This record gives sequence, C-alpha cells and structure tokens, in this order.
Amino acid sequence: MSGKQLDRLVAAGVFVYALVLYLASMAETSPFWDSGEFIAISYGLQVSHPPGAPFYMIVGRFFAMFAPLFSAFSPEPVAFAVNLVSVLSSALTVLLTHIVIVRLSRVWLGTPETWSGWQRTAANVGGAIGALTFAATDSFWFNAVEAEVYGMSMLFTAAVVWLALVWRERTREEEASIRARGDHPFGLHADRLLVAIAYLFGLAIGVHLLNVLALFFVALIVYFEKVERAEWTAGKNTLMMLATGLVASVIFVAIYPGVVQWLPTMAAAVGSPLFFLFFVVAVLAAAVWWTQKNHKPIANLIALSATVVIIGYSSYAVIFIRSGADPPIDENDPETADAIVSYLKREQFGSTPLLKGYTYEPSSGMVGYVADASGQLREAPEVTFPRRHSMDPNHINVYREYSSDMDYFIRYQLGHMFGRYFMWQFTGKAADTQDASWIAFPWQKSDAAGLTPSERAGQNAYWGLPLLLGLLGLAFHTQKDWRRALAVFILFIVSGVGIIVYLNQTPMQPRERDYSYVGAFFAFSLWIGIGATGLVQLTAEALKNSAAMQKWAPLAVGALIFVAVPGWMAVENYDDHDRSGRRIATDFARNMLESTAPNAILFTNGDNDTFPLWYLQEVMGVRRDVRVVNLSLLNTQWYIKQLKNQYSRDSAPLPFTLTDAQVDGLQPVYDFPAGEYSLPVDRQRLLDETVAGRLDPASLPTEMRWNLKGRPSPISQDRSALYVADIAVLDILKANAEQGWERPIYFASTVGPDSELDLQPFFQNEGLARRVVPIQRPGVGPDGFVVPEIAQDRLSKFKFDGLADPSVYLDQNARSMADSYRRTVGSLASGLAEKGQRDEARALLARMDREIPASTVPASFASLYTLAEAYSVLGDKQGLVSTMQRAEDQALARLDAATTQSQQQTALQYIQLVQMAYITGEAFDAAAAFSNRLADKVGDPAIRQSAEQFRQQAEAMNAPPEPAAQQ
Repeated sequence: MSGKQLDRLVAAGVFVYALVLYLASMAETSPFWDSGEFIAISYGLQVSHPPGAPFYMIVGRFFAMFAPLFSAFSPEPVAFAVNLVSVLSSALTVLLTHIVIVRLSRVWLGTPETWSGWQRTAANVGGAIGALTFAATDSFWFNAVEAEVYGMSMLFTAAVVWLALVWRERTREEEASIRARGDHPFGLHADRLLVAIAYLFGLAIGVHLLNVLALFFVALIVYFEKVERAEWTAGKNTLMMLATGLVASVIFVAIYPGVVQWLPTMAAAVGSPLFFLFFVVAVLAAAVWWTQKNHKPIANLIALSATVVIIGYSSYAVIFIRSGADPPIDENDPETADAIVSYLKREQFGSTPLLKGYTYEPSSGMVGYVADASGQLREAPEVTFPRRHSMDPNHINVYREYSSDMDYFIRYQLGHMFGRYFMWQFTGKAADTQDASWIAFPWQKSDAAGLTPSERAGQNAYWGLPLLLGLLGLAFHTQKDWRRALAVFILFIVSGVGIIVYLNQTPMQPRERDYSYVGAFFAFSLWIGIGATGLVQLTAEALKNSAAMQKWAPLAVGALIFVAVPGWMAVENYDDHDRSGRRIATDFARNMLESTAPNAILFTNGDNDTFPLWYLQEVMGVRRDVRVVNLSLLNTQWYIKQLKNQYSRDSAPLPFTLTDAQVDGLQPVYDFPAGEYSLPVDRQRLLDETVAGRLDPASLPTEMRWNLKGRPSPISQDRSALYVADIAVLDILKANAEQGWERPIYFASTVGPDSELDLQPFFQNEGLARRVVPIQRPGVGPDGFVVPEIAQDRLSKFKFDGLADPSVYLDQNARSMADSYRRTVGSLASGLAEKGQRDEARALLARMDREIPASTVPASFASLYTLAEAYSVLGDKQGLVSTMQRAEDQALARLDAATTQSQQQTALQYIQLVQMAYITGEAFDAAAAFSNRLADKVGDPAIRQSAEQFRQQAEAMNAPPEPAAQQ
C-alpha cells in the first residue's frame, strides 16, 4: 500500500468512525428546544425564528424528500431525515478536523512525498486523535445527533480552515514555480481558494453567523504568507500583523452587519428593494469585469469575493418568498422591507449594550438609576463595557452578588459561561443538570443512593487527559510553528471570549449555552491532535538508533493515546448522548394537544413547549384544529396580527376586539392598577359542552368576575405590570366571551402563574392543559377543577413511551418534563377521588407508577407532595406515608442548598409538610425518624421528638374544640 493510499484510508476510517458513532446515537424523532421548529420549517419551507437559517432549511427540505426511505428506522421518518443533516455534517466536520491537523503538521514534518515511516504515523495519529476527540466532546456530539444548525455551521468553519491551509501550500508551490521561471507571482491560481472561502462565508450566513469568526484565522494565514517579511524588524512585523487584524475586522463588519443587515436597511431606505438589488449586482459585475480587463489581481480578488458573498447570502430570498405565502410558521412575517430588516437584526429579541450603556447601580438597586443620600433617584450616566444591564428583577438580585461589571464579566460570563463549558469538554462533567460544574476524576462523581441510570450517565470524567494533551499540543505547536499556532489561538479566542463579549449574557439562562462555543472547542481539539503528533515524534526521535523500534513504537504510542483520550471519552459520553428510544418530546406534545377540546386556543410558555407542538401539527398532522399561541411571541405586534388575521391549517383566525392599528400601538403597562375584571357568560354553551360538572342550570353565572392583580413591575416592587402578551390574552378572552365562548381556551401546564392573569379559580384540569371555564369553584387547587368524564377521556389518549426503560437516556430537561406528569396525574386522581371515583383514581396512580417509575424518572418534592395529597383524599395512609418518605431526601437537600433566607423558609416549609403528612397518616415512628435525621443535619438535638410526642400532637389536632365559656 502506498503512503498516499494509507493517508486516505486513515481519513476514511476517521469519517466512518464518526458517522457510525452519530448514527448509533442519533435522535429518531424530534427532541426538545429548537429541533421541532427546524424540522417543521424544513419540511414545509416555512420561516423560523430570526435571523433565520435558509440554507439549512433548503438542505433539510432536500433530505425530507427522501423521508419514506427511512420509515424502517423511525416511526417519524421526516424527523429522522432532517436529523441526518446534522449527523452527516458533523461526521464530515470530524473528517476535515483530521485533515486540518495533518496539514498543520506538514509545516514541520514536511510534505507527504518526503515523509519517513514514523513521520507519516505521527501526522495520521495526530489527525485521528484530535478529530476523534472532537467528535466525542460533550457539546459537539450533542448537536451532531439532532436537527440543529450547529453541526452544519461547524462544517463550514472546518472547511474554511482547511481551505486556508490548502491555499497556503498551493501558493507556496505556485510562487516557487513562477520564481523559477523568473516571473513575478501575482494573480495566482491558488487565490481561487480565497474566493471559495468567501463563498462559504456567504452560504454560512444562511446557517449561522458563528462561521464568519473563522475570517480572523484566514487573515493570519494570509498575513504570514503574503505580508510578513524576513527583512523587517520585529516591531514592524508586529505592526503589520495588527494592521492585518484591523483589515480583517473591517471585512468582518462588512459581512456582519454590513451584508447581513446594512444592505437590506439601505434597500428599505431607497424604497425600491428590487431596484437596489439590481444596482448592487450591476456594480459588482462591473467591478469584476473592469479589474479583470485591466489586470488588477488584488482588486479583482476583492470584487470576486464580495460578489460570491452576496451570491451565497442570496439563500435568504427563500425566507422572504415563503413568508409572502403566509405559512403557519411565519416568524416576524418578513414580507415588507422594514419587516425584513427587523428580522435580520433580530429586533424581536431586543438588544444588549456592548461598549457603552447603563449598568446596575448599588445605591439604587436598579439599572440606570442612582440614589443620593436622601434616597432620591436620578438617571445614572452610561458606563464603558456594561455587563450588568438587564432590568429584570430576578437578574438584579443576582447582580448584587458581584462587586462590579468586571467582577461579573470574569466570574460569571468568562468563568461560568465559558470556562465551565470548556472544562466540560476536556476534563469532565459533574452532572447533566443546569449549572453543573466540571470534574476530572471518577471519584468526583456522585455516588448518592437512589440516582437513576440517566442521572449516573450524565456524570463523565476523563482524568484531565484531553486537557493535558491539548496544552502539550499548544506548547509543541508554538515551538515548532508559532505562526500557525497563533492563528489557531486567535480562532480559539474569537470563538470563545469574543462570543462572550458580544452576547453579554444575563444570569439565570433558561438552558445551558455551551453550543455557542463549539468553534473554540474545535480549535483546542486541533492542539490535542498536535499534542499526539508531538508525542509520537518525540518517541520516534528517541528511538532513532533502532529501526524496528522506531517503526512500531510510534504506533503503540498512538494506540495508547487513542484508548486514553478519544476512546475513553466515547465510552464515558455514549450513554448520555444516545438519543435512541427517547420519544418524550413528541409524546409530551401529543399529550398536550390531546388534552384540549376541538378547535381550542392553547397558550404555551416558550420554545420548549411550543416547537414540539408545531412539529406535530405541521409534520405529523396531529390536531391541526388547535391554535397554539406562544406567550413569548405574543409580546410582538406581528404575531398578534398573524393570529388575528390568518388561518393556520384547520384553525380559523383568533377572536380579537383590537384593530391592527391598536395592535401596533400596544406597549407594556408598568404601573397597572389592580382591580376587578369581568366577562359575559353564555349559559347554554356551558351546558351543551358539559363542562359545568352537572351543575344546576340556574346556578350558572351570567358574568365571570375576578380580581386581576398583574405581574410584579420591573420599575418598582410596589407596582404591578401587564406585558403586551397579557393585554393580548385579555383581549382574546373578551372577544371570545362576546362571541358566546365559541372556542375553548386553555393554558398549558407549563405556563407559569405570572402569565395566567389570576385566572386559576376558573381553571378546569383536563390533563396537560387547564381550560378557562367561567365558573368559580372555591377551594380548587391551582391545577383546577376535575370533571371525571373529561379527565378520563383525555388521559386515555396519553402516551409515556420509553419512560420506564432504564436503557433510554433522559437528560434533566426530559426528566423534569416527565416528572411533571406526576403532578398532572396526582391532581387528576385527587379530583376523581373527590367525585367518588376511587377505583379510577387508584388505577390512574398505578398506571403512573408503572409507566413513569421513580427508578428511571426521579420525583421532585412538588410531584411527590401532589401524589401524597391524592393518597390522602383516597384515605390510603400507607400510600401517603410511603410517598412522603421518598420526599424526605428532597426536603433535606433543599435545606442543604439554601443560601438565602427565602430559600431557608422554603426548605422549612417542605420539612413541615413531611412531618404533617406523617402525623396525618399516623406514621409516628416515621415522623420520629425524620426528626432525628433533621436534628443530625442541623446539629440541634432539641429538634428530636419521639413517636409518642408526635402521637400526642395528632390527638391534639384531632380533639374536638372546647365549648365556649358561659357568660
């Protein structure tokens, strides 16, 4: 076998390894978060959240066309097909990572034609080790097996890095050939690769903007090849390097926000976008023609590069064309020039200050205001590099824990939101829970009793070996080739710290954001590969006097490194990255849709409980009569007008009293006066739909009245607020009531109390959705009143596939969603028991224990308490006590974790609930044992109580009141 054949065989092996790894662990259906949206918009060519991903959508649509071929692999072949886009993109990225490392090693090892046996081994071993390590990193693997843009985005980044290195080698070869002929090396054929790189940048804009950061790597490669001069002083070379960085920054700004945002803005300003488009095309065509004709190679290269960026960017046309067709998913409705600009600028998500803005002021406890000695507030001056900028009251509570913006930047943004993620990839991860720390050694894993297989799977430790190998690679690369090492370092910095600075993240993120920094993890993986190359090279050089040893020892070293680093990482990470068999996202969405009556309006909270519903409706055709209303999007005028004016499949436009002009003028009310609100009631409709719970018709109300308190105001703790979404919900309720309550209205169980407009007394529990019924029933819990016939009909359609299977990995988000079933079922069981249907309630609880066992889905205190209440209503004292015994650890853990007075009070409430349950269930020995555990925990013997003392408390509680004294 020739050397070149061996190189190709190793590269093919790297690709196949990654492909098999991802195929074996890929999601078979739609996961949570953005995947449901991406599958739906790919299948129907619809408009995703801004700034969109049109090129990804086009590729996804192409794969979706072959969905019937995958029906044997998944019951949801469209989702499987679109998930394959990430699988193939990621496997190709791993292949390119291998090739990039080999290319980097050529700088000091020489070209393949001159390699000795050990040199070829060193290059291929290093490439394979680095690439396969990157393949098994936590964040990259997570995105590689689901429908997300990050796998394809990394493919573009790896391709750009690879092409830059190919350009360097071909430029050197071509210049040497030209100089040998005595010509001047201008207008090289190799420069076509720079045009190809520019085209990739343009295409990548239609996937994700992270790829454009690779421009700085390309700039340094070009600088060291074309600009640097040996005869210059170190100072002049450094100055020219900084100038190259400045030029790269200008080009970066020209692409983003230049091409992405400014061009559409100028088109909107001109008033005729089509004319402006033709003008831009004409100018670029003229520039390419003139520079070519007049032999201006550098100017021609610039003109060509600008042209192909625009050509790649043109994939965005599909977004605006499809929006004009008013598809059901049409986020931001980018049909007009102004709407397109708003879409591309992501105005829906607001803006964050970068270099100048307001920050948190300790004197006032607010953002943007300072207080004088008398407590009077005045506007604060803007500061440089503001980091604590959010006005959210919850965020402000966190800001108080940091002494300055720089302290917040270093400790939270750099440390918690990047350094922690970096260590996850290359040392290990303590758990799969939100804000989990990093670990390095197996003995740092939690060995607490009662952990489910999924909780144990989320703990990974790599002995710190990937980190050490990468640091060795950094040192070795710097020694052998500091120029390319600097280019990789810049890629690492801009893809890590640069994103941190740009995003300016607030605390209390709804999910981990590690996927944003995969570019930095890719750069470090290059050094892991170079570290392996270095170890092989050092081994071969140490054995240069023994030909036999020099032949086999490098292979042995490579095999050892493979087992210790990428091999071990793959083994450790496989169980918590395997998505096979996991169907909770689609089941949860289906169960939520099936919890509603026909033609319903369903208010959902955000992405995670909306995108899976969109996927089911748009791809699977499930319950298209239900209009899903995302409360987060309901804060935008365009979304309200879509709901008001457009059909969505089988769902008619929603009832509103607001005109379009009034919608455009909607603003949050931060000083809302709490008061009584009323709606008319159609008695006959309530009777016809049997939602009244067999009430006497004469007892039905003619008007629905409640006290609307509003949300906590962000400008004062003493005031209330209504957001735009709240105003819109109220208007829908009003318009629907005036139309005779024509459409049933529901709040999803995932919606928080602040968004429910104080309507809880009017809720009717119908599964994963609570229906607003204009009948107030005193004493009903927050989940609402239960009508047995309706509850049993809804639950009979529920599916809990895979939740009892210990081999199916459920991450924290999946476990939390699965656990929420317990609260739903417990609440419904209590309602059934109260209506006298005790056997049905017991059967429901038994089904939940069977299909969602604690051995696979850990129970939260809230869910256990809800179940305990159900057993209490049933009079099942044994069930009550055994359930609360499982809640003991939860209550004590909450006490351990309490760091504030509010958290301590919550923990004490949990403890009291456990004790009261034992007293109610007459489990006095259990109550005494729990008091002993509590006393040991806090170190206070006075807390201990005997079983007899608890018995006396129970007797005192149950004793009849003494008769009133005679006057």
